[in-house]
Amino acid sequence: MANDLIKRAYSESEYSPENIQELVKCKADPVHFIKNYVYLQHPTKGKILFSLYDYQEELVRSLQQNRWVIALLSRQMGKTQTISMFLLWYAMFNRDQTILIASKNNGHAMEIMDRVRFAYEELPHWLKAGCKYYNKHNIEFDNGSRIKSEATTEKTGRGLSISKLYLDELAFINPRIQENMWASLAPTLSTGGSAIISSTPNGDTELFAQLWRSANTQQNSFMPLFYPWNRHPERGQDYLKEMRGQLGDKKFRQEVLCEFISSDAMLIDSIKLSYFKPSIPVSENMGFRFWSDSLGGHGKTYFVGVDPATGNGNDFTVIQIIEFPSMTQVGELRLNSVNVPLIYSKIKWLLKYLRQPDSNRRRADVVWSFERNGVGEALVAMIQNDDSPDGGVYIDGVELYNEKNDRLGVYTTGKSKLVTCMQLKNIIEKINEGMKINSDATLFELQNFVAAGGTYQARYGSTDDCVMALCVVMKILNRVASYDDKARQMVYETVSPDSDVSQADTFGDEPIPFSIV
Repeated sequence: MANDLIKRAYSESEYSPENIQELVKCKADPVHFIKNYVYLQHPTKGKILFSLYDYQEELVRSLQQNRWVIALLSRQMGKTQTISMFLLWYAMFNRDQTILIASKNNGHAMEIMDRVRFAYEELPHWLKAGCKYYNKHNIEFDNGSRIKSEATTEKTGRGLSISKLYLDELAFINPRIQENMWASLAPTLSTGGSAIISSTPNGDTELFAQLWRSANTQQNSFMPLFYPWNRHPERGQDYLKEMRGQLGDKKFRQEVLCEFISSDAMLIDSIKLSYFKPSIPVSENMGFRFWSDSLGGHGKTYFVGVDPATGNGNDFTVIQIIEFPSMTQVGELRLNSVNVPLIYSKIKWLLKYLRQPDSNRRRADVVWSFERNGVGEALVAMIQNDDSPDGGVYIDGVELYNEKNDRLGVYTTGKSKLVTCMQLKNIIEKINEGMKINSDATLFELQNFVAAGGTYQARYGSTDDCVMALCVVMKILNRVASYDDKARQMVYETVSPDSDVSQADTFGDEPIPFSIV
């Protein structure tokens, strides 16, 4: 090991009191370590201290605090540099760890290790961990930790007891290799290892897209992190214009805007959906998130749609609250539970909460319903057997809409689902006049709600419970349209000017914007 910049294993070093204080700080805080001691090679400025941007600092702290992280970043955001410097810190300050960096090809794997090696060699001698082995693909420190890099193959990590795995640009690896590699690694990691995955999108069906959707719907253990192009402080509209010209529309949307471009037809037009931005709730209560601080009161009407979880462990009970006639989403509950008494108690609480009086003791009107399929049947029993003195869900000013006189709730068939989905599409796509969505969970589901087999459903790895609760709201809107002019106008006149759906089509028992042959 002839390189003088490499500290020999188990070599003795002298430490000043200041050195010892800094060692303690660096061990506790990777951000402090990187910002004060890590250098990188800038393409035009040469050797510079790694001054983390705010979003890079957030990324490092998330890596430190979470066992599983999946990060979606726009191109040239410094994701690989940031994560690899965190891994250098992790190996130097944690004993007996095996860190595997797997990239899309051998050249890129070596490039990542080059960055790690450069950063290590530029550290002060007193700060460096001693090295037992040091080459282009392996660094082993005298604390028992090592960093290894390799190209991603079906055999990646096989035979290793991996403490931390980093999969870089996972979306750009052959899908067959992705699947076989992950099937081999996942059981090993689940016994105590951890994983970091980062990429820009490359389609919407490969492993990265599936893991990203599942992370955002809480169906796996990954913490999802998204850093769009404009989190970089040095980028503005000129950068966007330049990138669009260099990359073309499809690659620009994928690599800069971070869109998972699909060959599937989405229910909501992706361009129109991009106008919607999630809002921060103004309050939370009983698990509900609310986007209005003035709920209830005279002259207000609320539609409440409930989609109970089916009980398979992969979906959620969702309650959507839409203010009428503005059709603004003012509240949402998303509960990963099939505890029917709990669901029923949440519904009862909400109905009474929406009926709270204003300063003049006047109250809002509420119309609600629920999807009867699956767990909804158990909810029926709760309603019918509720003899509590507060009246259960049957309180003044609250109407439970039932599609059939002798059966509570509403039903979803193939035809009715398609009908309500199309109504939802038409109302949402009226950007300035239609439904306003505030929830990040609902917007994410709408971004992954696509045509399949003659209907619409969630892409693999996503859920559609928020959307289906909105479909229950659409059924309520149809009911109200039978006696309210504003609701009738929405139901019969929501078709967009560029739609191929005719408003002159006939209607069945319930008001719908078109007919199905």
